Amino acid sequence: GFWTPKTYRLCYKRVGDQPFTLTFTQTGVEPNEKIINPRGQVVPISTDGHAYALMRSMLDFDEYKIRADGFSPTFAVNENTNLDCRIAGDDMIVSADVYGTRDSEPWFRAHWRADFHKFEN
Repeated sequence: GFWTPKTYRLCYKRVGDQPFTLTFTQTGVEPNEKIINPRGQVVPISTDGHAYALMRSMLDFDEYKIRADGFSPTFAVNENTNLDCRIAGDDMIVSADVYGTRDSEPWFRAHWRADFHKFEN
């Protein structure tokens, strides 16, 4: 296997000093010819509604095995990611721990951190 970027879309709304509410979540895999059938979801675990949210992303996809003679059958990848989100103003700082399996067997653990900034359409 190889590492491929994942996508997380989190939309939340806050009116005045009221607690924020999560209005939309989506997770996926950056398009790649080696990955097919991506499906996933992000679910809230806990939040204080103002500055903190813990969420879990579950992402499944099939990845082609790469061999010298070309592509062969796929293997199933399942990634569970715990997202620790801290909100300050229009920014969200996320620390994430990822646990991945390959054909239901333990495969890898990873940790990442990112700073997200408010985006308006």
